[in-house]
Amino acid sequence: MLASRRLTNTHLRPVPPRFAVRVLALRRLGGTDSSRRLELGRFTQRHKTEPVAHGAAFLDLVDRHVRLGSSVRGAIQSAASECDASLDEPLRVLLLHCRTGAPLDDGEVLDDAARRPTDDAFLIRSLVAAGAGGQAASFCLQRAAWALRERHAIRSERRAHAAQAVFAARVLSWLPVVFGIVMATTNASVRSAYFGGPIGVVCVLGGVGLNVLGRRWMRRITCSFG
Repeated sequence: MLASRRLTNTHLRPVPPRFAVRVLALRRLGGTDSSRRLELGRFTQRHKTEPVAHGAAFLDLVDRHVRLGSSVRGAIQSAASECDASLDEPLRVLLLHCRTGAPLDDGEVLDDAARRPTDDAFLIRSLVAAGAGGQAASFCLQRAAWALRERHAIRSERRAHAAQAVFAARVLSWLPVVFGIVMATTNASVRSAYFGGPIGVVCVLGGVGLNVLGRRWMRRITCSFG
């Protein structure tokens, strides 16, 4: 009877999240502050949202305020107070023009957008176009948010394919090396063919060089997909 109660209590006990268990384990082991910060930093970096997603969410907020009756300027200012803090710097000049009543398509705003990264520039120009769109402002904001999310999806898919290519390159580059080492250590005839004469040594060195060159070439291709 006592054993069944213990079993029931064990099954009813809530299971803590994996990340919480890891943090508690680090604290109990008496790890240093640097190790704790490193562990928390890795978790935050792994679950970090990209700026493209923040831009799309900001456009959704602006569109929501516009459909509730606000002007584009008022909607931008209201959404800026609710959005992620990472957008404060890209939208600094545009927000200044919204507060002062200056035209949104001013040259200073467009020049600032030209100096920004591609996604930030697209966000600023979309807001400028929405400000001059009149009745079509909501449609412009919706299409701009859709375009940013599409960019994010394409970029994620491209990174996934790049990761698959890197994994395949590592497997294909290490497999001949491992196979050659195994054959050279277990078979005397293969070992003599590899290292018994100058031709075998040249072939081994040439194969290793081509292997290293192929890995660097594949890494350069995948880094371009970044």
